[in-house]
Amino acid sequence: MSKRLPEKEVLCQCGHTVVMDRSQDWCEKCARRIHYSEKDRRRGKWNTLYFYTVMFFVILFLSYVFIELILDPVFKGGI
Repeated sequence: MSKRLPEKEVLCQCGHTVVMDRSQDWCEKCARRIHYSEKDRRRGKWNTLYFYTVMFFVILFLSYVFIELILDPVFKGGI
């Protein structure tokens, strides 16, 4: 649950003004994520980058395991 902050008017990129009391919310007009402060926006970008990087390496690792344990023996006639 997010901590309540003092109410603040935030302007979305679409031009819609939203009164916020949380660190992030969704614009009611264009459905984009809006943030209470610039610090929260940067943190959200870094979290997204971190998530995509971790997912990339997980998929890369699973591909490596699939190739080494399943495809390599099949092509060499081991299974």
